[in-house]
Amino acid sequence: MTDTDPAPPAYTSGCGNVTIVDGGGPTPTVQLTTEAVRMPVRDLAELITHTARDAADAVRAAADSSPGSVTDALAQLKDLRDGLREDGLNAVIERNRARFGADDDLPPEDPRVQSRSALSSEYPTANLDMAIAMLERFQGAQGGQGPGDGSDEALGTATSPEGDVTVEATGEYPIARLLLGIHARELGPDALAKEINKTIALAAEDLSERQRAGIDAMGLPLTMDQVDGMPAEAQAYARKSIGQAAFLRQDHDEQIRRIRGQ
Repeated sequence: MTDTDPAPPAYTSGCGNVTIVDGGGPTPTVQLTTEAVRMPVRDLAELITHTARDAADAVRAAADSSPGSVTDALAQLKDLRDGLREDGLNAVIERNRARFGADDDLPPEDPRVQSRSALSSEYPTANLDMAIAMLERFQGAQGGQGPGDGSDEALGTATSPEGDVTVEATGEYPIARLLLGIHARELGPDALAKEINKTIALAAEDLSERQRAGIDAMGLPLTMDQVDGMPAEAQAYARKSIGQAAFLRQDHDEQIRRIRGQ
């Protein structure tokens, strides 16, 4: 991370003994203070669990409201598809004049306006339909949720080599439950945090394997490997489709400029 990069979001317990850092990776990072290892083992384990759950909820809420979220990508795809289907390509372009960097309003007799009318109002939306349907179906799969109602949600588990830390992970919570051995506090805050973070990563790997096996066993058209990248692909498809529409307009404008310049 450079000096100009923003610090990753951090979520600290009310007592200040536990901090959960979301670095944008598959799992968060746990940080402990010296006071943390003076707490009773069960209380510390519960504090880490609750703080991690609160952090996961906050991260998820921020992601759902961000411009680059899966929810936003799905909304953009639907808006693009419905606009093309109901109003045609020209109308979609006109509604996005500012985004496309369009020229100011031109008089109807301007050749560029006349050239735009030649653009076909028919625009294929089959691929958009497919992307939307699949994104809706597997929207919950991002972060680990399956396409069902969650009643049979996969559970990943891992225990550190010495048995001091056990972590259970779900698609909703990378640290759904954390257990500490009776001698865990003897490691000290830094070593214990390091052991916890290693075990969190192992639990996430176990969860991923269980999810993949469950999805693949359902006999769906897509495997979990294919589903993993679908949200990002859907966003890219939306940007590509809008960009293609903008290119059509700009290309026609450029052709008219060349004709007028001859």
